Amino acid sequence: MGWEIAPARVAFPTFAAEWDRLNSELYGGHPYFDSRFVGPLLEYFGDGSEQLCIHRTETVADGALILHPRDPGRWALFLPSQAQAGPVLLRDASMLETLFTALPGYAWTIELLALDPKFCPDWSALRKPRTVLEHALTMAVALTGSFEDYWQSRPNQLKKNMRRYRRKADEQFGSLSVSTITEGRNMEVGVTHYGELETAGWKGQTGTAVSIDNAQGRFYEKMLRDFAVSDQATIAELSVGGRIAASRLIIRNDGMWVILKTTYNESFAAVAPGRQLLYEVLQQAFSETQPGTVEFYTDATRDQAEWATTLRYLRHHQLYRNELLAALHGLSRTMLASITRQAPGTAEDKAAKFAPLAVKSYQSINELPPETIDLYEAYAHRNVEFSPGWFNNLQQTVFAGDPRVRHYVLEFDGRPSAALPLRLVHRGLVRQIEALGNYYTSLYSPILAPESTSLDLIPLLEQANRDHDSAHVMRFSPMDVDSPAYEALLTALRANGWIPFRFLCFGNWFLKVEGNWTEYLKTLTSSMRSTIKRMNKKFSADGGSYEIATDPTQVESAIQAYGDVYAVSWKKPEPYPDFIPGLIRWLAATGKLRLSIARLAGRPIAVQLWIVSHGRAHIFKVAYDESYAAYSPGTLVTALLMEHVIDRDGVQEVDFLIGEDKYKQAWMNHRRERWGIIAYNPRTLIGLALLALEAARRLIRPILNRLRGQRTKK
Repeated sequence: MGWEIAPARVAFPTFAAEWDRLNSELYGGHPYFDSRFVGPLLEYFGDGSEQLCIHRTETVADGALILHPRDPGRWALFLPSQAQAGPVLLRDASMLETLFTALPGYAWTIELLALDPKFCPDWSALRKPRTVLEHALTMAVALTGSFEDYWQSRPNQLKKNMRRYRRKADEQFGSLSVSTITEGRNMEVGVTHYGELETAGWKGQTGTAVSIDNAQGRFYEKMLRDFAVSDQATIAELSVGGRIAASRLIIRNDGMWVILKTTYNESFAAVAPGRQLLYEVLQQAFSETQPGTVEFYTDATRDQAEWATTLRYLRHHQLYRNELLAALHGLSRTMLASITRQAPGTAEDKAAKFAPLAVKSYQSINELPPETIDLYEAYAHRNVEFSPGWFNNLQQTVFAGDPRVRHYVLEFDGRPSAALPLRLVHRGLVRQIEALGNYYTSLYSPILAPESTSLDLIPLLEQANRDHDSAHVMRFSPMDVDSPAYEALLTALRANGWIPFRFLCFGNWFLKVEGNWTEYLKTLTSSMRSTIKRMNKKFSADGGSYEIATDPTQVESAIQAYGDVYAVSWKKPEPYPDFIPGLIRWLAATGKLRLSIARLAGRPIAVQLWIVSHGRAHIFKVAYDESYAAYSPGTLVTALLMEHVIDRDGVQEVDFLIGEDKYKQAWMNHRRERWGIIAYNPRTLIGLALLALEAARRLIRPILNRLRGQRTKK
């Protein structure tokens, strides 16, 4: 049925039960997304413009969010300051693609604010252009094991300070005590205490303090009272010498505590009452909830992060109706940022904020620390060309001594989370950043940890741009257009103020293996089966033989045979003659080599280099001596290796890599496309000129194609 749009204040109360069902199914009943939290937000902080957007498949609601208009055509998630994380109750973000046309008027962008990456939709299927920016560094404490074990794992200085605060409080103010308010009828008293503390402090002076007499206070009192009905609300208070010194507002479910608000009496600042209360609250959480988490939903400082077991960024996601609007908005943001001397999507004080991020740059794969090598190795399960061994051979034989090679690595909290293998090159006057690869490369990708997103690529692109003195162009290809990494790179480029475009590289034919060799053979044409049978018989009768080299003991003779055949084939001489021998040696050493040689009377007449890795076979190089074409040696060697990788190696896929040649299509049963990304820097004169040329080409090309089509019809 698609989307239903209705005024949220009217529609939400009747939809609340379905909203909570979705929250339970998708996010385990996240307290922030509970209708008991969202409903009062609408009641006390909505202005009536909010729209409840419900997605239904047939009659079942399978998605929901609340938007409000900010400017003409610009919609944003309803998120008052009392909510630190935004609820988008969708399993699959691709549902949002049809929301643009369902919203009133012409919606050109949708801003989804402060999304928690642990509790947000799957973005992998979304094809609308999107920009993602970091919003706040939130923190959590994992409730596993004992509190004592957790506390012992904290930094020594934190533990020392806490002992000092407790001793000082005892000496100067008397004993400390903690009390909790959990019953609904007492929530008004607890919020009143909280408001009195906050009003007496700096928030009272700025007029932003909670008070039982203002909208904030009434919101918290009602919301906490509603949660208290199911014993899911707590107001924790720390008293020092009989006076309330700190207060924390908390809501929870069976596996999560959410710290909503914290305040303290500033006259007790010397003994850190807020920290002492946190210590007590965490002890209680460990004793009552196992396993689980305590979520803080804050913009963590370095001191706060000492309490955390995990850190992650909340993110703003901005979706666009189409690529043109994304490019125009990106260009306008960049121009505005240039005028104000501020990079798009960043704050002036960004460098001063605590950020557990570090960008490291290495000129060789061999310089990478072991943890980063492990990241490459883990990512290589997607494709063998992402592995350290592949890049090592590429650098040694193609880019040997090239000072323009870079491996940019992002470390988050000391652990590598993303890497970009790049080259910083000059094309005449144009400074270009491009994927580390060449025509040997059939697939390129950023190297991403499982939890990585486009945000992890933003600082890597920033650093590469700085190292290249503000580049004009970035180019990445060939890539898997359906991979999360492709969309992540597009998103990161937009976030950095670059204007990206997609382009087709080539078609890629591959085989999804179903059954054994005999069953596969039946799927080939009768002509192909006849050729294999007849030529095998002829080849054998004339003294032909086959060999499949797989291990290091066979390598050197196999390299010699490969070179002999390649030299008399139709192939052009290799401009980097050491690449293939180096690749063969590495593949043999790691068990990935399948190099087949057909010999006639002892002379090699056909060779094929295949790579087997992680359940896939890659047909990397083929060559044969054309003077023996009567034997169809290429067909015979392909059949031999196909039988080997299907029946002996048990691969699930055979990939013919680059190109649309007819002979490849005869063996394969599926086609996909490899695409690239080219992006321009509009903050530079050359980048802006190249951007204008690219836009003009893309505008004119369809017109010319239509004109050619019309002439052809005539």
